[in-house]
This record gives sequence, structure tokens and C-alpha cells, in this order.
Amino acid sequence: MSELRVVLVSSSGASREAYIRALRNLDIQFDVAESLKHISEVHGQVKYNGFLIDVPTLLRSSATDKTEANLLIDNFPVLRLNYQASSGIRAIPAGRFSGTSGDVEVFVNDHCKNFPARSVRGTKRANKVLNVLLSRDLNSPGSQIEKSVTLNFSTEGGFFYSVANWKKGDYVWIVIKELEDKTPIKSQVSWVVPWGRSDHFPGIGVQFLTISNSQTNQIDELIRGKKG
Repeated sequence: MSELRVVLVSSSGASREAYIRALRNLDIQFDVAESLKHISEVHGQVKYNGFLIDVPTLLRSSATDKTEANLLIDNFPVLRLNYQASSGIRAIPAGRFSGTSGDVEVFVNDHCKNFPARSVRGTKRANKVLNVLLSRDLNSPGSQIEKSVTLNFSTEGGFFYSVANWKKGDYVWIVIKELEDKTPIKSQVSWVVPWGRSDHFPGIGVQFLTISNSQTNQIDELIRGKKG
């Protein structure tokens, strides 16, 4: 289970030590954070399979952290934890990715293990229009380039308008015209909305595979409204 990585959010004390012991017994990789703000600032680009959040820590947190917790629940497996010396760890799953079991081991093995890792930074999206070029093969001079736009995007991928014939698993190289670094970003199609569905824009949802740090940083700025 070496590829599995979760985050424990808990202030220091006996509760945190109990949670750490439980996670060590599962032989998985995990980070420990004092707050959700700490995760965004220090671990924002690390990809995780799930979050374990101490309830008392969350109740004492800022309104911003509580909003961040709701974002996590919508995008990750999340297990809320409470510890009492007399009764041990009590756990409550939260959100559609978390199942119904209150057992830490079941949460990790049955839900986190089967959830594709993503970063906190990558869950934050912008519904902005950016101009992009889509290409199936950079090494083929005859490869057709399709002019497109974004409908939404994050630092890890996005949804791009297209009426071409795509299928899940296809590779696509993307040039985002608004970025200073216009190096083509190798990406993979995760899902397709075909042309002809009257209630949806046609296009492809993609995952970025080779995005550079400068591209990631500028996309993050666009999401936060600092540029563009």
C-alpha cells in the first residue's frame, strides 16, 4: 500500500497520538497537519487519497477552514474522528466518497485505496474561458490542430470544448494561449461528452500529465483571480 497517502488534520495532544498509532498500524503514508490552512500552504500540491479530520480541531478552526472542509468532503474520502481515552477512536464518514463504515481500516482500504489521488490545489477550479489548441500527435506534421476553449479548469486538468471524435484514454497535447509558458501540456482524456446531447456542451475532460511548475503557478493565479 506504499502508493496510498492520506492526511491527518489534528492539533497536538493525546488525540493526535492515538490517530497516528492507528495509521502506523495500517502501514500507509500519511502527513499530519495542524489545520486545513496548513495543508493548503505546505501540502497543497501533494496528491492524496483521503483525509482524516479531528472534529474538535475543526470546531475550533476558522470559518475559512470550515469552508475548506466542505470542499474536501465534496472532492475526497473524508473521515471525521473523535478520541476519548475511555472509549478510543470514534469515526464518522462524510461525503459521497467515504462509505458508511466508522472503522479507520475499512475507510482506508475500501475507500481511500480505490480513490484516484488528487491535490487540494487541484480541487479548486475556475469557470473561465481560456483559448486553447488541442493536438493528438505533436510528432506528426499532418496532425490536425483543433481550436478550443476551456469551460472550467484546475491545476490538474479541465474540460475543453470539442466536437471531434475522442474516447476515454486518448492522449492530447494542449497549448493554453493565456499562459506565458506555452509548452504543450501532455494530457489524457478522462471522460467525453459527445456532440448532440442538447443539455451539455460537447467536449473532453482531461488530466494534465506533464504540466510545468510555471504553468501550474500561473493557472493557480488565474483561478484565484490574480491575473487574466
